[in-house]
Amino acid sequence: MIRAAFLALALLPLTACGFSPVYGGVQANAGPITINEIRATATAGSASGRTGHFLRQELVRSVGQGVPGFSAGTLDVALRHAIERLAFAPDQAASRSDYVGVATWTLRGTGGAILGTGTVEERASFNFADAAYSDLAAQTAAQERLATLLARAIRAEMIMAAGRTVAPKTGLAPVEPAQPAPTKP
Repeated sequence: MIRAAFLALALLPLTACGFSPVYGGVQANAGPITINEIRATATAGSASGRTGHFLRQELVRSVGQGVPGFSAGTLDVALRHAIERLAFAPDQAASRSDYVGVATWTLRGTGGAILGTGTVEERASFNFADAAYSDLAAQTAAQERLATLLARAIRAEMIMAAGRTVAPKTGLAPVEPAQPAPTKP
């Protein structure tokens, strides 16, 4: 009881300066965010596949309930992903690879105005094993790790974007009009 009173007394000066924690009171200033189907722009076609599925699941879990600073919205994500071969065995077979993913996200408000936009890039490494089908398990695990990393990066960027002002049609920072040079009399 005494500890709680001391803690409340210690935090009192922080409330006077306008301090509000990013993760505190999420329900008060955050609304539900709808995550649309992940669009893929990879060479594999228009479907985002397993990585897109994992990414959407992770986004629903981490940002679906809301992000501080946004009352509600709809999140669109375009995903590009590929495999980069890093190491080769003596017979020139790939022995180590990276799943590389680039996700471009756009958060729109209920009226369609762009609230925030950004691009994140992450990678997840995996080794090719000697056992049968173990490379498929390694690839699947790498896809899940990549999706988790991308979702965390998108959420972090969304939190940072909550404090920025953007043009509602483009999502870019508004451009200040150029000030005319002062004229000499």
